[in-house]
Amino acid sequence: MNKKTVIFFTVFSFLLLPVFSQVKKIKVATIAPARSSWDIEENSMAQEWARITNGEISLQFMNTVALGGEGGVVQKLNSVRPGQKPPIGGAIFTSLGINELVPDSYIITMSVPGLFKTQDEVNKSVEKFYEDIQKPILDKGYVVLGWFSVGWVYYFTKSEVRTPENLKSLRLCVGSLTAPALTNAFKAAGYTTMDVPVDKLLQSIKTPGGVEGLYTLPMYAYAAQYCKSVPYILDVPLCPIMAGFLISKDVWAEIPEKYKPALIESVRKAERKFALSAEKDTDEYLKRCQEAGAKLVSLSEAEKKAFSDSFYKDSKKMYETKDPVVSKVLFDKISDYLRKLRGE
Repeated sequence: MNKKTVIFFTVFSFLLLPVFSQVKKIKVATIAPARSSWDIEENSMAQEWARITNGEISLQFMNTVALGGEGGVVQKLNSVRPGQKPPIGGAIFTSLGINELVPDSYIITMSVPGLFKTQDEVNKSVEKFYEDIQKPILDKGYVVLGWFSVGWVYYFTKSEVRTPENLKSLRLCVGSLTAPALTNAFKAAGYTTMDVPVDKLLQSIKTPGGVEGLYTLPMYAYAAQYCKSVPYILDVPLCPIMAGFLISKDVWAEIPEKYKPALIESVRKAERKFALSAEKDTDEYLKRCQEAGAKLVSLSEAEKKAFSDSFYKDSKKMYETKDPVVSKVLFDKISDYLRKLRGE
């Protein structure tokens, strides 16, 4: 290689250096199971962010389980040492993770069993009370880019359950050690609960004296194969699981303003897709669980009413405790709004 060629490549490299240095990689923890429709949609959103920003912004999704669960993600959103940037810049959390990060958000109010009856009610309530939910999170230092409807939670139990009393007598795992807030709310409502780490849950289910039931999404019950060990599914959709896409204010501030409207619109597009597919995915994974050997326990109208009445009474107990994780103010606002929406 002659001298002129060496000089050319050296100058060319220095000209390219600023281009490569402009690429900003944003690490985002996610609870989406690998290869699920949720995971696929997140990857599509990452590709769209790269396209919108001409490659300047790169979203890198990291599985929450590998980071120690949602509790571990909360720790990694904070700086290890003063002056250092946190290991990750954002997360897609369930309400449990958001509650742990920002307890004052009282986001678990959206997960009180029996509050919502349809996905349409959920979508309209999120839109109506967006600012109420967003403000405490924003005050904590995080921007909520969007809310995703993931699906509806069901009870999976070792034995067939047909009454609230029967359900409350079982040892249930509803929150785990990494997110005890929901567990405490259920205890206040009279349920028997067990705190078990996610990586020990299946072992506990198979051990005498261990967990006898789960409060979870059919997607997770199938993906982790819990449905084979707790094979009875109570056919009562309890509540929606909302996932919030949070990113730190500092990271968001580093993104050029010219791109932000299009980036937010890409998240809105993903929201609409999730809203349309949430019910479909729930039905799909309930079917897969049954194909794997689980049984859907259908209830009579009288049995359904007994659960509905029980949920209504239990909701009050969840916000009347000494350290509530459910906001009475937000709960009453949503309840009043839903009554008007239903024409009650």
